[in-house]
Amino acid sequence: MARKIEDPGLGLKFNEKTKRVINKDGSFNVYRIGADNRSLYQYLIRTSWFRFIFFTLTAYFITNCLFALCYYLIGVQHLSGVTIGTELENFIQAFFFSAQTITTVGYGSISPIGIVTSLLAAFEAVLGLLGFALAASIMYGRFSKPSSKLKYSKNAIIVDNNGVRELHFRIANKRTNVLMEMEAKVLVKMIDKNSKGFNRSFYRLNLEIDAIHFFPLNWTIVHKIDEKSPLYNVSEGEMKERDLEVLILIKGFDDSFSQYVHSRHSYSFSEIVWNARFSKAYFTDEKGITKLDLKMLDDYEFHQN
Repeated sequence: MARKIEDPGLGLKFNEKTKRVINKDGSFNVYRIGADNRSLYQYLIRTSWFRFIFFTLTAYFITNCLFALCYYLIGVQHLSGVTIGTELENFIQAFFFSAQTITTVGYGSISPIGIVTSLLAAFEAVLGLLGFALAASIMYGRFSKPSSKLKYSKNAIIVDNNGVRELHFRIANKRTNVLMEMEAKVLVKMIDKNSKGFNRSFYRLNLEIDAIHFFPLNWTIVHKIDEKSPLYNVSEGEMKERDLEVLILIKGFDDSFSQYVHSRHSYSFSEIVWNARFSKAYFTDEKGITKLDLKMLDDYEFHQN
């Protein structure tokens, strides 16, 4: 009989039925009320590249607009080289002078005249140096931050193998860097309802192989559903009713960063395919070179007992 494990840090008792524990992107399905979200550095380090670039360009544009407005209010006649025109043309010329100043490019076609304009330009130049230094450090932090990019098979499968049911899923490294000393920990979550609400139960799944030394190909992680398994004699309908979810933690050593990296994933009941078997995702060509096709990692065939 499989024994429940203590709370792994995900909570056991809830007044309402909860959604999946781990989202598809590896984040936990928890929203923190009252959390300190004021760390701009943490946000810029963790956010996507699209949002980071968009934030940087937006900050650059708004800053130049503010300084351009200051130059415009002081008077563009205090900017040598400006051709006086309409109000919009004057503002645009002030904007481009601001862009040249904040980046310290200084083409020389426009220059400040007078103490007030010169002080403002000097302050903007210093602000630009500090701002671009900060942006460069954040960009370096994003590049240098160790991270894994594992591809998980779209589905987990349950197949009968010589009279014993097995739970399978596959992972592969999407990058060309070297991962080694890989370890896998797999839990299963099931929910039970009582008069007080909903209780989560967590069980550790024993794996056929829970660690490998090298990871150049895909890794099929297998759990045998035998007498020691918490899924033994649990029907497909019961798994659905109890909202089964397979929780996965992968740990490996990244040779590029010389640090350990982690990856999280989960499969809900709807993402488990029954009576199927994964198709082979790698092959050897005529030159004897082994090739792994990541597009085939999700492929499976239905298996007849």
